[in-house]
Amino acid sequence: MDDKKVFLSVVQTVCNQFNVDAALVSPKTDFNKDLGADFVDLAKFIVEIEDEFGDVIPNDAAERIQTVNDLVNVIVESTNKKRKK
Repeated sequence: MDDKKVFLSVVQTVCNQFNVDAALVSPKTDFNKDLGADFVDLAKFIVEIEDEFGDVIPNDAAERIQTVNDLVNVIVESTNKKRKK
């Protein structure tokens, strides 16, 4: 899956979930520090992402997602692994 497409989709979901303008979201945007997301917010957000992309976020990967770029990388890696199977 293309990184740019994933990034744009993630940005759209971030905007909807956290009520922020897309211009304020970058790959370095930190869910906790920049968006004020707590554990519950992130859990809800991951559910939204999985609804959009399918079950692509392994539990162990969810724990290491801090930024938008971290999330994009996990989605791309996961979807590419599924395609190779």
